[in-house]
Amino acid sequence: MTETQIKPIRKRSSEELLEGLVTELRHVGDGDYELPRGELVTAHVRQVGAIHAELARRGVDWQLQLEQLARETHWQVYLLLEDCLAFPKRIPYVREADGIRRALRCRLCGKAERPVDAKVFSFCDECLRRVIEAIRLRAPCSGIVLFRTYNPESRCPHANEDTVLAGENYIEELSGVCEKCLRGELERRRGSSPCDSSWVQIDTDCPGRG
Repeated sequence: MTETQIKPIRKRSSEELLEGLVTELRHVGDGDYELPRGELVTAHVRQVGAIHAELARRGVDWQLQLEQLARETHWQVYLLLEDCLAFPKRIPYVREADGIRRALRCRLCGKAERPVDAKVFSFCDECLRRVIEAIRLRAPCSGIVLFRTYNPESRCPHANEDTVLAGENYIEELSGVCEKCLRGELERRRGSSPCDSSWVQIDTDCPGRG
């Protein structure tokens, strides 16, 4: 922590406050994967709010500094600031140039967001449907490997050696889930399934194939 950061906000110069606002926004952006519960990143979110309030009280314009930060990071910085100020009603996840929140970007298509509470794969709903179809047709899609396994630790608890599983093909230790796990996840996301369990990425004890 620097001497400026230790100094009470009201005793900082306007230049120090502007620098502090940019620094705190960077910290929020760099640590947004720990939101909403990470203590360190939420402390930075609160600092953004406190510094912003003091700048507003003094009538200091921060637009140039935020524009510079946006150019350097390619983040949608104004939205990040707004989300920080609205926390905890809104979670300040960084939005990249295309508007997708980086921490929620689908790991399969990269063009949409997964739900905040995704439990089975960090995929958007549409990609989960693609994986279900891949299992059904026995036709792997890009980014997914289909397999059967005799290793119980590599499959969901209710699967057996004949169950076709889907796993991410860039994970070093291959593990997979079955079609009914994925269908259960989609239902849970829609709020219509009471599924709740504990296997690796899975949060469902819906009965599966096999």
